[in-house]
Amino acid sequence: MNIILTAKTEEGKLVVLTPELERERLRKWRKLRSFFCPQCNFPVQLKVGDIIIPHFAHLKDSTCLTLFSEGESYSHLQGKQQLYAFFQKHAELVELEPFLRMLSQRPDILITTQSESIAVEFQCSTIPITDVEARSAGYRSIDMKPIWILHTPAKFSSLPVGVGTFDFSRFHESFLTHTSPEGYFLLTYNPQTERFHYFTSLIHVAGKRYIGIHRTLPLSMQIFPFARPKTPTEQEIYRYVTLYLSIRNQFIQSRILLNKRGVNNPFLRMCYELRVIPTNLPKWIGLPVLFSESFREHDCEWQLAFLYYLRRKGISVRTISRSQVRKYVSLLEEPSEAKGKACIAYRDFLISATVDSCQNRTVIDEEKIIQLISERLLAKRYEN
Repeated sequence: MNIILTAKTEEGKLVVLTPELERERLRKWRKLRSFFCPQCNFPVQLKVGDIIIPHFAHLKDSTCLTLFSEGESYSHLQGKQQLYAFFQKHAELVELEPFLRMLSQRPDILITTQSESIAVEFQCSTIPITDVEARSAGYRSIDMKPIWILHTPAKFSSLPVGVGTFDFSRFHESFLTHTSPEGYFLLTYNPQTERFHYFTSLIHVAGKRYIGIHRTLPLSMQIFPFARPKTPTEQEIYRYVTLYLSIRNQFIQSRILLNKRGVNNPFLRMCYELRVIPTNLPKWIGLPVLFSESFREHDCEWQLAFLYYLRRKGISVRTISRSQVRKYVSLLEEPSEAKGKACIAYRDFLISATVDSCQNRTVIDEEKIIQLISERLLAKRYEN
């Protein structure tokens, strides 16, 4: 049975169920009035319990079900009500669950201002990323700006604020937003605590893991357009470096452990052929350069592979051209323009540090890594 927060009366008047409507009043309405779905015009039931949020429910096997995006949960209903009330305070025209006939889509909230229309989706469940992309494309096709707000994952709700590591699923990653100069961040909302959770200044480490800053903001203190993330402080940047180097060391140790188990690991094989001892891996192999998030591997892994390729081809770091970088990237399992930019950013860093090959004895100290991360978090984009 699909449930909604809006319905029409017999007179065609739209009724929106908000927290301000007392349950006793709604129970009287239920006895005296009939309600209809504003989308399919079939009757809906007004449900008023003591625990679940009052809502309208389609009758079983209603044909309207196929036009709704997902079944509603308590958190979804609660979040929609809270966000609807919030947007009403910050915009002139706000609609809850309007049906967009030209798209056969129903955003949770539609905001209309003098300059733009904004479709807001509060997403509680995990759905195929292709569905998210299709809905967003639909909104953009009629000049609407889509805003997706994720329900704060339970594992993140109780995390302390400040710099830390976060494991985001592919689904979560699909909602990462990039703004300049703030960089990548994820915005979520927890209706139980009425707080927004920001995961900001994100730097990809490996796989699903990121280093970033967790901040929270009460709904009562939020603004619209939404408050933008603050840039990291000097103390927070030092914390980034400490975490990054710790994870880098863990990665190297894990590969050495594989070697002890007799596993034929590509990383260790490249170290051997380049005559590099893994425990003495230079700090300029494994750096968080711009666009490194395009690689799923740890920075040590893809950067060593890049240097290994140069060695095999007899190309120096100083002389490799953009076209040669593009050729290298085309040989990767999942080539992309972003990976090419990451390789160029890494090349440029090595040139600035006077590193030309794996045999170079240049030492990169922690201050150089602090500078690199500072430039990335505060300046952000490598434009070329």
